[in-house]
Amino acid sequence: MKKILCASWLLCVMMKPAFAAHPLVTDDAGVQGDGRHQIETNTDWSRQAGQAGHTGAFTYTYGVTDRLDLFANLPLTFQSPGGSGVGDYSLGAKWRYYDRDGLALALKPELFLPSGDVDKGLGNGRSGLGLTAIASYEIGPWTLHGNAGLNYSRYQLDSDDAAKRRLVWRTSAAVWYALNEQWRLVADTGLAQNADRANRTWPAYGLVGVIWSPNESVDLDVGAKFGLNKAEVTRQFGLGVTLHF
Repeated sequence: MKKILCASWLLCVMMKPAFAAHPLVTDDAGVQGDGRHQIETNTDWSRQAGQAGHTGAFTYTYGVTDRLDLFANLPLTFQSPGGSGVGDYSLGAKWRYYDRDGLALALKPELFLPSGDVDKGLGNGRSGLGLTAIASYEIGPWTLHGNAGLNYSRYQLDSDDAAKRRLVWRTSAAVWYALNEQWRLVADTGLAQNADRANRTWPAYGLVGVIWSPNESVDLDVGAKFGLNKAEVTRQFGLGVTLHF
């Protein structure tokens, strides 16, 4: 049972979309703009079933056009039940295909590449795919975001292939409230299918945080995430820095 709980904890951490605007899990439909760059680095400390974890991520995004971004994401594990190291990195794009009257719609395809150590539980050993549909709506100081996505995973180990689902759905929603031009309060909640075939509990979470933008080039954030059931992390605390140029 302990091994199952540890494996579930690792899956929850690795499936988190670290390339959303940290500390949020839910992504927004915003893009960088033609020729613009973004660098994001963040780290999170978590606990589940008595096991402590410490993860991080580095994401680089480039605005190809005013509607299309390309990005690369590298997840890192500094402490987990399995061990430390690099996870499966990913390459992807975000295409904002609609933007009118405060409503923006985007699609984000993603390719996961097998860079993580399978024996440590840091990767699947084979490539995978992800697709997320994103909607954002801005009205005054409020901005609402919704995501619906699918992840298709393949596994190198026969034991993983037998125990885990290849296709997993996920959905989430978030809200931002702008206190002023520098401060935003954020909240996020989501639900996903459990990647463990034997576990019928769907991981669900709630998250609150704040983002401070001292200028147009820097965002600093802090957030706390709480599991709404035993399939999610019990609690998680994170910090992040994002640079735009």
